[in-house]
Amino acid sequence: MVIILKVEIPEEDATYMYEIIERIINEAGPRMPCSPQEAKGAEIVKGELEKTCDSVHMESFTCHPRAFLGWIRIIVFMVLGSFACFFFLMPSIPIIAACLAVGINIIAFLIIWYEFFNYNEFIDPLFKEKSSQNVIGIIKPKGEVKRILIYSGHHDSALQFNLLRYLKHGYFIITFLGLFVFFLWFIASGVNLISVIFNLGLTNFVERWGTRLLIIGSPALVGLLFFVWPGEKANTVPGAIDNLSAVAIVLGLGRYLQKHRDIIPEGTEIRLISFGCEEAGLRGAYRYVEAHLDELKQYDAIDFNMDGIMRNDKCMIFANEPTTRTRHSKEVVEKMKKAAEYVDVPISEFGTSFVERFAGLLSGGTDAAAFSKAGIKAASLASMRLSKFPYFYHQPNDKPEMIEKGALELALKVCIGFLLVESSAETKPNE
Repeated sequence: MVIILKVEIPEEDATYMYEIIERIINEAGPRMPCSPQEAKGAEIVKGELEKTCDSVHMESFTCHPRAFLGWIRIIVFMVLGSFACFFFLMPSIPIIAACLAVGINIIAFLIIWYEFFNYNEFIDPLFKEKSSQNVIGIIKPKGEVKRILIYSGHHDSALQFNLLRYLKHGYFIITFLGLFVFFLWFIASGVNLISVIFNLGLTNFVERWGTRLLIIGSPALVGLLFFVWPGEKANTVPGAIDNLSAVAIVLGLGRYLQKHRDIIPEGTEIRLISFGCEEAGLRGAYRYVEAHLDELKQYDAIDFNMDGIMRNDKCMIFANEPTTRTRHSKEVVEKMKKAAEYVDVPISEFGTSFVERFAGLLSGGTDAAAFSKAGIKAASLASMRLSKFPYFYHQPNDKPEMIEKGALELALKVCIGFLLVESSAETKPNE
């Protein structure tokens, strides 16, 4: 039998969370990674954390923010170059043409694999380096620090996804078609190389199928060239749901703990963190984990991350992230479930339905992945309505009014419930 604990979020704290989202948007505006607006948003978050935490500081870092989506245009040109090598050079220099077509495809595959499906900084040095910042608020325990519990979100907003803004559900058709055509051509060019080397006579067959792939894939390849705009033109996304919603909850938790420090488990240091450059491939979270890895391992740290808090009827847990094949801590996932039960919040694991699994393939990762990949316990809490995904995600319509009233309070209750679960675990050995 699960004991239900009645946790009430004071009206002033609930109002504060919604108002701080509007304030950051009004004062900082859209906050694409490494922009002055992102830095302004971080300053506002820092000022708010200073009201509730024992200490607050910023940690600056550098990265190449445009690399994370900039690889898309590079891949399109490489795929077109591979087709060109095959169609224009095969008649005169077949072995060289076949090798070039395959070689270009292999390099393109490696870029996709490492940059997007692993979030590695594979071709990042080809892009301009810029500065960003993480904001860290610390609430110290009364005695010696034995554990670290992190609650996190990110204050940057995404570059505008043009295909989603203008094509809505056509975004999925274009992106999956582009990937489908590329991988089929990757295989076909390999077959052609083998045919040329061993004189199997399959070149005409590959040419026919290559022509069809190029015709079918042309709309997708052209569309992907305009996936995001260059420069400031891409900085149009307010990022209320993604992800000021989480930042507001982190700040709201700070306010709650200021009045209820007794619920913090003994020896547990609470860190309230807002990461920069999540939309540039989790760079802020990666930099933080890299800088604090020994400390995080020493104190058996947990990262309770949040991303995309929107709906007021249930929460979801990212137990795994399909894009990067990241599996989060089973321990943290189970504690999140128990926390939700404690405070009577409906919750489920994301990815149980076909639609969720399909969306997860290309939806990217969350900051929790940076922790899990480094062996630090983590998971992410979300509450996004997938039916509305095409109408706000990474678009100018990601505004405060898209967040359903009660959504932030629901997620904050789970955060509080997680502390109660941790406290319960502490007392069990002495019962």
